[in-house]
Amino acid sequence: MNAMVISAPPLSTTGISLTRRGRLVLLGIPAILTTAVMVFAALAIVLGSIASPAQASVEHVAVDMAEYAATVTVLQGDSLWSIAAASNPKRDVRDVVSEIVALNELGSGVVHAGQRLFVPLPK
Repeated sequence: MNAMVISAPPLSTTGISLTRRGRLVLLGIPAILTTAVMVFAALAIVLGSIASPAQASVEHVAVDMAEYAATVTVLQGDSLWSIAAASNPKRDVRDVVSEIVALNELGSGVVHAGQRLFVPLPK
């Protein structure tokens, strides 16, 4: 009598066998995410260069300051507050000081004797 021997299927020597879904998860999703990040980065660079502040100032229109402001030379002991109060006593001094700072693009409230400043004309 011949006995039939049933053996187990052979084991894979690599140990891991990926299905189609497994390959998609392992390789496809990271590839899609990397591509999306690269596309968004490219768009940000392109749109950033188009909408940059440097592009906004291509045309510069000159303003005649004589219609809006007078030139004042700072004397010894003068401050922005005293210059603003003398230039337009009817307005709030704080508003005039703010305009002087803006007109002259001052980084601080310090002025020096001999410095020439634009001061807004009374309205």
